[in-house]
Amino acid sequence: MLLCVLGLPAAAGAASIQEQMAQFPAVKTAIEELVTANHILYDQGAVDGYGHISVRNPANPDTFFLARSVAPSSVQVGDIIEFDLDGKALNGDARTPYGERFIHSSIYRNRPDVNSVVHGHAPAVLPFGLTGTPLKPVYHMGAFLGAGAPVFDISRFARPDPDTDMFVGNPVLGDALTQTLGQGHYVLMRGHGYVATADSIRKAVFRAVYAIQNAIIQTEAMKMGQPRYLTAGEAAKSQQTIEKTVNRPWELWRQRVGGP
Repeated sequence: MLLCVLGLPAAAGAASIQEQMAQFPAVKTAIEELVTANHILYDQGAVDGYGHISVRNPANPDTFFLARSVAPSSVQVGDIIEFDLDGKALNGDARTPYGERFIHSSIYRNRPDVNSVVHGHAPAVLPFGLTGTPLKPVYHMGAFLGAGAPVFDISRFARPDPDTDMFVGNPVLGDALTQTLGQGHYVLMRGHGYVATADSIRKAVFRAVYAIQNAIIQTEAMKMGQPRYLTAGEAAKSQQTIEKTVNRPWELWRQRVGGP
């Protein structure tokens, strides 16, 4: 077990975030990058006053870090809360959490390959979750979209009343969203927003930002005619090539927001 290797007590939340940051360099790096990622996502228009990003605890895969309920642009280290995979805050933290933390907890619980999750409401991607027009890769930077982003329709899963507030506010809806995501990296939410996932914070931010750019380009291309989308082979090869370079835009964005 990773916990034994790192020496962290097996009980989730046995050590505070500050203690974990002091003991484990990987945790300190993850928390600092999480703060920077919040600021980058706001700067790049992937989130606004709403939206959030999380990271799986590198010292304990059964917990994750997510800010308390504040605007992403204002997130600091002291705002971070540790949660278990049921979306429960640990260490007795009673501060108000994001109501849709179950997006994160459900994905981490069901997708062990995912280490970071982004949720936002970028206007450029929303029409693709409303019209039946699929969001598909039109250029190499959007290659991770593969055959196209699936759409989560909350009304299909809400019981007993299909008319909801559109929020993924419990584990059942979180699991349904994760089911729609499947083994992909990006899912649209009808009438709400998007979720981007990755094995690292930097790659999750990359995907959140470039899905928006892909949506903008695709929308413009459709005004001119029928876009020629990347083939499955082109998408696979482009993703493998471009995602080796995610540190390049991360450094640019980090400098813009003044992150460490």
